[in-house]
Amino acid sequence: MQQVTSSVIPEPRAQPLATGSFEVDAHLPVWARRTNPIVRRHLGTAWKTFLPNVSLLVRLYALQAAVMCASLFLPGLLTLLMPTVTVSLVLLPVGVIMFAQILIESGSAAATFVVDERRNDTLPLTLLIPHPILHIIYAKMSAALWRHVENLMLMSLAVVLFSMPLMIIQYDVQFHIDSAPVLVRLSLLGGLAVSILRLWIEPVMVTALAAMYGAGSRSRVQAITATLLTAGAYFLAINLARVLPVEGVWRLLIETVLPLILPLIITAAALRYSILLLTED
Repeated sequence: MQQVTSSVIPEPRAQPLATGSFEVDAHLPVWARRTNPIVRRHLGTAWKTFLPNVSLLVRLYALQAAVMCASLFLPGLLTLLMPTVTVSLVLLPVGVIMFAQILIESGSAAATFVVDERRNDTLPLTLLIPHPILHIIYAKMSAALWRHVENLMLMSLAVVLFSMPLMIIQYDVQFHIDSAPVLVRLSLLGGLAVSILRLWIEPVMVTALAAMYGAGSRSRVQAITATLLTAGAYFLAINLARVLPVEGVWRLLIETVLPLILPLIITAAALRYSILLLTED
C-alpha cells in the first residue's frame, strides 16, 4: 500500500492595505504615525504626504555655515550673496501668506477634531482608548499638521537658501559685521537656525492652543476664533518686542531665544490645561 505524502503549502497571510506606504513612519512616536487609528481617522485620504527631509536641511545649513566661516578670510563672499536679496524680498510676502494659511488651517482642524468629540458625545469612548490622554491629544494635533508637512518643508528650504542676505543686512545695521566678525557670523547662523525651527514650533503651538479651546467648548466657531485670536496676539507681541529700544545681548535674546522659548511654554501650558478640561467631566 503506497502512502501518498502531500506537502502542506502555507496559506498566504493577508497584508494590511498600503502597509508599505506607512513604513516610513516607523521611527516616529506611535501617536504621530499615520497608522495611528486617531490620526488615520482624521486624515482620511490625505495620508499620502512625504516626510520632511531633515538631512537635506542639515546639509544646506552646513553649507551656509561653511560660507560664513570662509567669509572670515574672504569678506567678498558676503557681497556675492547680496544679489539674491531680490529673491528674498519676492519670496517674503509669499512665505508670510503661506505660513498664515498653514496656521489657520491646522489650528482650525485641530480645534474641530477636539470639539467634535464633545459635540458627538464620543469623548468618553475616546478616553477609553488604552493610551495616555496626552498621546490622544498629540494624535489629533499630528493629524492637523500632517496635511501641511510638505508645504512646511518647502518653506524651510526657502528660508535656509534665501533668507541669509536679508539677515546680513539686518544684522549689519544693528551690530555692524566688521565690529565683531566672528560673533556676528555666529549670530547670523543662530538666527537662521531659529528661523527654520520657528516654522515647525509655531504650528505645533497653534494646534496645542486649538486643542485647549476645543476641549473647553462645544462650538467650532468659538474654538477656532479663540485659537486664531490668541495666535494673532502672540505674533503681535513677538514683533512688538523686536522694536524695543534695546541693544547688544538683549537684542539677541529677543531675536533668537524668545521666539523659541515662548512657544514651548505656551504649548506646554495649553496641553496641561487641555488634559484638565477633558478629564473634568
